[in-house]
Amino acid sequence: MSLVSQDLTLWQQLVEQAHAYQQANQAFFQNCQDRLAIIKKALHHPTQRKVALDFCCYLTLEERQSLLDDLVALASVGHSDIEQVRQIILSLPQNWLLNNIENSANQVLEKATDEEYRRLLELYVKIHISITRKLIKQALSSDDLDICEVGQDFDDYLKKTPNDEHRSIKIKPTITEDYRLLENK
Repeated sequence: MSLVSQDLTLWQQLVEQAHAYQQANQAFFQNCQDRLAIIKKALHHPTQRKVALDFCCYLTLEERQSLLDDLVALASVGHSDIEQVRQIILSLPQNWLLNNIENSANQVLEKATDEEYRRLLELYVKIHISITRKLIKQALSSDDLDICEVGQDFDDYLKKTPNDEHRSIKIKPTITEDYRLLENK
């Protein structure tokens, strides 16, 4: 088998698997009785998380909003899917997010280490300066020196960054597909 022929065979296998994945997505979306419960559970299993995060773009706004606690918990620790988690969070309406994210984050912050503070501040900087400053202040007042150091790092960052670069950064959601279109086929 020539290299070109082998490459074409590999490509064809990939295309077939992509079609099978799309069909499975459609079947899940159209037929699952409690897809939100399945997605919520899958978010906490590293081997299932990527598929669950990919499927979030097909959920309604209300369904994604109901996952905020889970998404914030995932955004508070480093892992390979953290950017996708952040993008899903940032796709939520900003006013709603500002009114709800601190409650979700407080659940994480009750037993947080410097890592959770750092990851949440990385997210907060992309949402709004007011909640960022509030969390920095909380970090700086911690008895844990590592958490204080995170607060200082972000306080220094805000001082060095031009005002308009860290204010309420509007991130254009990367979630553009709408699986509901499949229902019309």
